[in-house]
Formats: sequence, structure tokens, C-alpha cells
Amino acid sequence: MNRVALKLVDTGLQLVSPGGRLSRPSPGFAMIDGRELVVGRDAERSARLNPRRLHSLFWQDLGTVPLGRPFPGYLRSADLAHAHLKSVWEADGGDAGEVIVAVPGVYSDDQLALLLGIARELQIPVRGLIDAAVAAAADRELESHVLHLDLHQHRAVLTELDHGDEIVRRSVRTENRFGLLTLRDIWARVIAQTFVRSTRFDPLHVAATEQVLYDQLADHLEVLAKKDSTTLRIESGGRQHVVEVERSRIVEAAMPSYDSLRSLVVEQEYTRATTLLISHSTAALPGVVDHLSEHTGFDVVVLHQAAAASGALAHADRVRSSDTALTMITRLPGLDARPPGPVTIPMTPPAGGGRHLPTHLVVHGVAHRIDSELLILGPAGIEDRPNPGQAQATVCRLAGQVVLDAQPGSGVTVNGDMAEGRTALAAGDRLRLRGAESEVLVVAMAG
Repeated sequence: MNRVALKLVDTGLQLVSPGGRLSRPSPGFAMIDGRELVVGRDAERSARLNPRRLHSLFWQDLGTVPLGRPFPGYLRSADLAHAHLKSVWEADGGDAGEVIVAVPGVYSDDQLALLLGIARELQIPVRGLIDAAVAAAADRELESHVLHLDLHQHRAVLTELDHGDEIVRRSVRTENRFGLLTLRDIWARVIAQTFVRSTRFDPLHVAATEQVLYDQLADHLEVLAKKDSTTLRIESGGRQHVVEVERSRIVEAAMPSYDSLRSLVVEQEYTRATTLLISHSTAALPGVVDHLSEHTGFDVVVLHQAAAASGALAHADRVRSSDTALTMITRLPGLDARPPGPVTIPMTPPAGGGRHLPTHLVVHGVAHRIDSELLILGPAGIEDRPNPGQAQATVCRLAGQVVLDAQPGSGVTVNGDMAEGRTALAAGDRLRLRGAESEVLVVAMAG
């Protein structure tokens, strides 16, 4: 049966298939455009043009209370959630015969029942619900005490887990004073001030250029998560306005919010060693991982984009139910207590975005078949045996994927980006080791 997992977080609903296909995240936005209801990225692209007609709380406040003006009196947040889920399902649900939903632990029983009712109305075959933090923590070597941090559109959510023979959700706490949208507004003002000082042009003065700034914001934040500065260009009145924005200014502006995240994480005094799991979207914010690592003292692990959904898929047989009244799963067997058998290990999605499962590594023109035996990568190519004094990088077929395992210090890059830990490879990826003269090509050969 074709089974998929749905990550239901308002920063981006996303479907993940067992083969590793990830749909593009669809953010929780809805907008009334005349009599038409627009949702997801289409609504986000017009958010600054008609801000009063935008709604971004419908997943957080999922319910049946009328929305109020300027929305028609018959619309409820459940109607917006229905329209958004429908668009995601029709775009990427395909012929899936079974869906497992990874959902944050902040939803009440009534909200979960409403979610399942919406899914039934849309004929989406939901067969299981699992706490997203529990699913994301599955199959990982963790301390006995685990915290999972995720930033939603309007709040931060911290889930506390115990990790032993089982991974068990213990509590869920929220910080409701800010969310991702608050930070985006702060950063948009910082960038606008930079434009005004440098060029006397204010992109927030006109709705059209404000929308352009917000459309570019995510890409520039991604750059600033890795580099010290980024260049923004906005055209207005026939002129191109260009500024350089420093990472330090972006981080400084966000520091009060980052301090609130730190306070949420260390609000209670923990006596056990703790692992802090940070969601992919939260970790993408410039400076937040460094701040939390420095000021919490916890072992910080950044999750990949599909961590919750891939964990839900890996344990679907434990999560699924044939009953119409589904139970929210808040515990899974711990890694050490797992019975023998294949497990889909959460990994970084394929770096090149490709979907063909690789079959060979091409080194100096020679193709080496990839199977369950480790291929050991060295500066000279494929090595016969491990070098005891050297950090290793290996490739093999594991859990239905082709996996690069790069030890710290091995110096291997994937498509130019440094790799460390496990990364799922796709055909077309290019690997390079420190000291190697040529790249290793990852290819899929027919036959």
C-alpha cells in the first residue's frame, strides 16, 4: 500500500513518502480575494498587499468560532484549514492509500477530532496520529532527557521527552509572545532601516515593494545562517536600490526573542543530561543554534526537514489503527529496546534534490557498485580497508537509501557543502574529499 506521512505544522504542511520524496512545505496562510479563498504560498505572495484580508492563525486556533470581519460571517478557522489541507492533498497526495499524521502536542482532543473530521470530508485516508516531537526523536542516540524545540507562526513549542526503553512525551509548554512571523517583521524593519540610511528608499512605504522584501526574506535569511552578509536588491520607480545587510544586525535584532527561547528551554532545573532537538525551520534562523548551544549547556542536535514525518513513516505499523477514532501516539520503543528488523533511519534529504536511487560511485572513471558493504572513501579514491589513524567517510545502501556517513574531520563535501554524519545521496550528487584532486560522482545506471 502506498503510504505517506503528513507533517502538520503551520510553518509548512509537508507530505513525505517512503521513497524520500518531500513535497514543498505549504505555510498556513489564507486570504480572501474577492469571493475566492486563496491559501498556502499563493496567499503568502499577496500577504503584504492585503494584510487585513490575511489569516495565519487558523491552524493554531482550529475551531468552529466565526472569524469575523473582513471575512464572511459563515467562515470558521476549520473552513480555512479545510481549504489549506485540500490544496496540499490535491497537489501532492497522489494515490496514497494511507496517511500517518505527525502533529504537535499542543492540540486539544477537540481540535484533533475536528482535524480528523476535515480529513474524512476530504477523503484523506488518515490511519494514525503521532506526536511530532516523539516521531522526530525516534531512532536517535539521545540522552535520557530530551527537549524538542519548534517555532510556529505565532508561538514557540517545547516538548519534553524521556528516552529509555521508550521515548515518552512528558509535557508540552509554549511561548506565545512571538513566533516566526514576529521575527520576520522585526527583520523586515531592520532591512528597511538599512535601505533608508543607505539609499533614502523605504521598501515598507509602498505595499508592492514591501511584498517584494518579504518574498526575498527567507532566501536572505538562509544565506545569513551561513555567511556574514547578504546583498538585497529592490527595484522601485525605475531605479534599482541595493544594500548590504550584515548578519550581526539580524542576530542582534532577534536577540530578545532568542533569549525568550532560551528561557523557555531552561525554565525548569533539570538534573539529568539533556539533548536539545531543534527543528529544521527553527535552526535556519541566523544565530539561534549558536545562542542556544552557548547558553543552555545541552547537547544540541539540528533535525532535518523531514525528521518528524520520516519518523512517523518508520513506525507507521506501531502508529496506525483501523478504528475511526484514532488515538494520539505519545510513545515509541526506545532505540536500545527496538526488536530486530529494518528501520528507516531519519537522515538529511538528498542534497541534490534528485529522486533516483544511486547504484554506483564513479572514481577516476571507474564505477564502483553500491551495496550493503561499505565503500571507504579516501583521498586517492576507494580504499580497501579503514585507516586507523584517519577519519573515515563511507557509502553504502542502508534502510532503502544510499547513505554517506562522514565522520567529523573527514572533510568530505556534497555538492560543495561540508557533510558530517549521515546524509542520503541522490544520483547526480558530487562528492569531494579533503586532499583529493577530483570529484566522486554519484550515478544511477540502468540494468
